[in-house]
Amino acid sequence: MSNNASATTSVTTTPPRKSESGLPADLKSTPHAVGSAVVSEHIDTVGVDVSDVRPWIARDVRNFKQCGADEMLQQLLEMCADPNQSLPPNQKSTLLDTPLEAVMPLCNGPGVAQKIKQHLTKFCNIESETPSYSEFVEAANRALRELGKVTVPGMPAFQDDDETNILFHVNDPSFIHQEHQGEKSSRKPDIVVVSHQTAADIIPEGKSKDVYKSACKAPTKDHENFQWVDVRTTFEFKRPKPRLPHPPSAYTKDYVTPNVLYMEYMKETDMSKQSTDSFDQSTDSTSTTGTAQASHSTSNKVQNISHRLRSNKRGSDHLRSNEPSTSKRSRQDEERQSKQEERRNKKKKKGPNKHHPVIQNGLYVAEMFAAHTVRQHVISFIVNNDIIYLWWFDRQHTIQCAGINFVQDLPRFVVLLFIMQRMGYKQWGLHPLFEPEPGYEGEIIVEYEDDTNKDDRDKKGQDKRKRVDLTLDLRSEECVTHFGLRGRATMVFPVKTNPPELVAKLFWPEEARQSKPEILEEVYKIANEDPDVLGHVPEMVWFHKFEDTSTAIIRKALGIDDAGSRVLYIIVFRKLEPITTLSGEEFLLAWWEVAIARSGREECITSDISPSNLMGYHLRGRFMSVLNDFDLSSIKDSLSSIQGSPKGFERTGTAPFMALDLLMPDTIAGRVEHVYRHDAESFIWVLAWICLRYKEGKLRRKRRPLDEWLTTDAMGCFYRKTGFLSMLRTIRPTGSHEENFKVAFDCLDVIHKYQGPSASVPTDDEVVFKTWLLNHVPQNVLDGNISLVD
Repeated sequence: MSNNASATTSVTTTPPRKSESGLPADLKSTPHAVGSAVVSEHIDTVGVDVSDVRPWIARDVRNFKQCGADEMLQQLLEMCADPNQSLPPNQKSTLLDTPLEAVMPLCNGPGVAQKIKQHLTKFCNIESETPSYSEFVEAANRALRELGKVTVPGMPAFQDDDETNILFHVNDPSFIHQEHQGEKSSRKPDIVVVSHQTAADIIPEGKSKDVYKSACKAPTKDHENFQWVDVRTTFEFKRPKPRLPHPPSAYTKDYVTPNVLYMEYMKETDMSKQSTDSFDQSTDSTSTTGTAQASHSTSNKVQNISHRLRSNKRGSDHLRSNEPSTSKRSRQDEERQSKQEERRNKKKKKGPNKHHPVIQNGLYVAEMFAAHTVRQHVISFIVNNDIIYLWWFDRQHTIQCAGINFVQDLPRFVVLLFIMQRMGYKQWGLHPLFEPEPGYEGEIIVEYEDDTNKDDRDKKGQDKRKRVDLTLDLRSEECVTHFGLRGRATMVFPVKTNPPELVAKLFWPEEARQSKPEILEEVYKIANEDPDVLGHVPEMVWFHKFEDTSTAIIRKALGIDDAGSRVLYIIVFRKLEPITTLSGEEFLLAWWEVAIARSGREECITSDISPSNLMGYHLRGRFMSVLNDFDLSSIKDSLSSIQGSPKGFERTGTAPFMALDLLMPDTIAGRVEHVYRHDAESFIWVLAWICLRYKEGKLRRKRRPLDEWLTTDAMGCFYRKTGFLSMLRTIRPTGSHEENFKVAFDCLDVIHKYQGPSASVPTDDEVVFKTWLLNHVPQNVLDGNISLVD
């Protein structure tokens, strides 16, 4: 793999498709799509307001992994180590000791050390959050300036240039804006870390370019706003304590924390598994906890299924008690509830609460991920009183580092600053191929090893390395960007060709899964044998797996036992158009042809049927529909050969379009086999969704139904969808889908019929295909005899 900057001439090649496929023996079961993965890949398709994605981000950040502070600092130091200076194993194990010793003069003694301590003392004396920002920034930036003179064996030298040299900058109350598929977000992190050049660029013309002086003050209206692409990281503050203990008279590198400190948030319990829509905020300096409860509006029939999910009369910001309800409560309970109600009323009068800092931090991380073509990870920080918490985010999950008291344990904080100062773009998470510098939009050159005709090539001594060059159109309106934290994080960009007929898909599938290219090979075999499938599968041109991007690398280094890992893929496809742009009979025919292509194919089970994955292309005047995402498919024959493989292996999907059976706890636990009937039901939910939310090929902006299906968890979605079925006769589609909804109505009626406790659901695939789908489609659509309206 070569760096873009050093690449000269290149030859574009299209590697032959690999013919072999098969499932690895250690396949893992994966739960249905959760958190921001539900909505983030197609914001314009589902109509998400990115200004308030708190419910999804909340699900992404809960149940994080934990690691010690020294372990994380040592791992970051190893990441930053000079690649030209190989460190022996015995030196790696003590990698933290050397920089700790090197920074001690910045913590003790006269001069700069005293200045840093003075700013920390002022920080401790300030009784509210916002005024404390400037003192924190002053202390951090003074330390950074002196750290430029510090050398540590094995670590890269300080880069004294305005593009890579960093500083801390107060940002609140200035907003940072960003667009996501036409939707605008506006957020204001408390403090940001940017380059000197970025800090200088926002200063108004005619003003002093003293970036250090400017960094201690919040940007005014005259300043330019920062851009997320330029933000290396953010610091979110919380200050429940008005005064904090002052710095010690002298620091040592052997500071021992009184106890291991972690921020706790939404640790999963039996109750919190059911919903995460509401949260409390704790003011404890070492623990921040949230609670959740579900609130569902359903029919009486639905409510009788599970009394545990009924609405809580105490309000949405309380967790339901695990104890049985009683008509008698003690006087003490009454007084406690009265005081709680009084506090809540006072808060309401003061205005809306700020988001929980863990969620707020997650929102900033999502913005930093979205600002780049491929950002592999994001490191961010929460400052709670005098404790700083480092958070590591990647597409697998979240890791929280134990808190560092930057006032009492200044040496470790200064080592953290040293690490941040010596981190290159790669260590900040930018992939050197796609973004050798922030905002890069040039040519992408991928080197790979061609393993076709391996024996012949080795005999001739030919070079195994091949190169493919691509130029992605990162500013095209047709880009599909991603806003979120966990999951596949799919991003799609047009490839600059003439004519523009190709797109590149970048995504993070699970390593233990059968890969998308392997799955597509199976699909192509099916298509060549079945005329109903031929022409209705995506055309893959080329793919590549970036082996060095595995999210398991840091977890192994930290000793974190975390099942599963993700790795970056790029696949180049023939360009497709969303099926949602169609209306009338043309849409219904396109939907039907994809449903036919899926029907009766036991070899290939697809479980992520959603509006975003139904696409197509025009061929000789007609629209050829395609089921675009086989990423979540499983090959039954291959699965059956793996002992102990869970029956519900490929349950992954998007909750609003999943079969009702697949939203139940037994399925989430992997105890329900995914069968054809579930996909047939998904096609029906997609049909209804588009008929109700799209008008003349565009997503409705006002009075759009079903939004609430996106803002709840699996069980919540089950209840909303079941309630929807009981009210079918009151539902009205858009004008351009009025006839199509008649088909959807009849299909939904079948689903409703089989929801009763005594209903016997058919198990024969052919019967399901006929009774759930075929019998309700008009004959002219079945014959392909439709009228196209210009």
